[in-house]
Amino acid sequence: MKPLVVYYSLTGKTKLVAQVIAEALNATLLEIEERRPIPIPFVYLSGGFAALTNRGSKINPIDVDLKQYDTIFIGSPVWGSRPAPAINSFIYKTNFEGRSIIPFFTMAGDNSEKALANITAKIERSQGKVAGSFAITSYRVSDEQIIARAKEAIKNY
Repeated sequence: MKPLVVYYSLTGKTKLVAQVIAEALNATLLEIEERRPIPIPFVYLSGGFAALTNRGSKINPIDVDLKQYDTIFIGSPVWGSRPAPAINSFIYKTNFEGRSIIPFFTMAGDNSEKALANITAKIERSQGKVAGSFAITSYRVSDEQIIARAKEAIKNY
């Protein structure tokens, strides 16, 4: 079966990684969009607080039959050591039973352990099994470097 790549991206960096994965694996690409995008100046305050408290956000309806996919990559920026609220909403609304989930992150720092533990617990509550993960430090990094790092990260999949 063809894999699915689901992602939320505020700055475009997670989107860039998602596109690399989709192209390399001939996967379906699905962007999670918020109904009312958070303006950049407020995202670090309101979005960061929502992420820290494991809240979701209102996202646009998702038109995809997950039963068509046995492997799902889920991409999110890391906010406050956690996935973005839009990704939380997607996970909360989805039953991943029988699916292998591979979370991936873009982040300013270099430690994704808390974000991975957080998203793993949510995925497991939604019946999914985390089958790998990776994170890419993307702060002050060129698009070309992000692409190279993403290509290297997905060699294992």
